[in-house]
Amino acid sequence: MDKLNFNSNIELGNISDKKYNEMTVKDEPMLFSCDWNHAESLGGPITREFLSLLPYTWENAIFDSRVHMLMPGWWPCIPGWHHDDVPRTRIDGQPNYHDPANITEHAMLLVNGEIAPTKFAIGELELWEPVFGRTIYQQWHPIVEMAITNGSVGQVDAPSNRVIYFNHQTFHRGVQAVKGGWRFFIRATKNSSRKPTNELRRQVQVYLSYPEMGW
Repeated sequence: MDKLNFNSNIELGNISDKKYNEMTVKDEPMLFSCDWNHAESLGGPITREFLSLLPYTWENAIFDSRVHMLMPGWWPCIPGWHHDDVPRTRIDGQPNYHDPANITEHAMLLVNGEIAPTKFAIGELELWEPVFGRTIYQQWHPIVEMAITNGSVGQVDAPSNRVIYFNHQTFHRGVQAVKGGWRFFIRATKNSSRKPTNELRRQVQVYLSYPEMGW
């Protein structure tokens, strides 16, 4: 097995100074794999503000967004430390860290993120490539957790109403909601191996327990 080195980090971008009420968050359309033009035309006011906060170099990005109604203890995404948009081109369907398409960059924004803030691992990580046929993130989750516990890696919560930049090496995870309310998430991805399908999401789910399971 090979060792893989990761520089897990984030950069903070522009701040949104707008306050969105519950109805606006609840009614914001959800996007799946949209290009910029479709994100602008299909999205609502929060999506369009997110676009306005990005530099022009993101004009070829792909956009995904979700709106969740959360209650305490619910997860807005599959929990566990992971990376976004790593091509799943291995025969076993797991992320392929040797795929040259794995050079993605991401920008995200949360509205009402304090309900369930995304956590980012900050620091250098060296991990063994997992055994073929086993769930990668299920194996890596406890190792990243141990690195945070022993202080060799830090962690930060994603601030609400601020653009956060990260990339294919940045470990992050969802957390359980600490209170009830409506939470909006949007992410732009550059250099994705996915092609735009310009869809509106018609449903969204929440998750319970088992943060180490991966997918």
